[in-house]
Amino acid sequence: MDSSTCSLTRAQKVIGVIGSRSLPVGKAELVGSVVEDLLKRKFHIASGGAVGADEYCVGYLVHVGECDKGTLYSPWSTYESFPVKVRALTRQFKEYGGSIIWGGLRGKEDYAIVRTGLLQRNLRLIEAVSGVVAFLYGESRGSLFTIRKALAGHLPVVIFCIDCALPEFPHIKWVPLKCGGCWEGAYKAVFLK
Repeated sequence: MDSSTCSLTRAQKVIGVIGSRSLPVGKAELVGSVVEDLLKRKFHIASGGAVGADEYCVGYLVHVGECDKGTLYSPWSTYESFPVKVRALTRQFKEYGGSIIWGGLRGKEDYAIVRTGLLQRNLRLIEAVSGVVAFLYGESRGSLFTIRKALAGHLPVVIFCIDCALPEFPHIKWVPLKCGGCWEGAYKAVFLK
């Protein structure tokens, strides 16, 4: 892969893999292929532990036995607070060597507090990564928040837009990646200022 055409380079160590909670299960293979490529290039994977894109990322790490190369950033303080759909997967990820950075939410708080906790989790993830790969589908408000924060920190951002338009941000131009393979259809952020 030509590093001049891809925005992710070997010099970077931790890549956030995030995306829509409603990303169709048919895209799990794409997420897995991207995670596989990142692992081959010696990246550590950070994700949020939610359903959808995060679930497919963590599922791939568990499936290939590479949990020790991943970290989940959780807003929750216990396994029981994770969505039922990913609770067992999250336990398995941890048992097989994955790291979890726990938050303070119990999952019983008011919606406004949970929403704030989720956004704080996203900020903690952004502070830890050298770049972001996002899988957008539908509204993806949390993913767009995370992308916005990554761009504000001038981090490399690559997005896959699944049945949605490219997001618009001031001073950002989206350029198609020319890597081929699993990166076909992805766009990288180019800073115009």
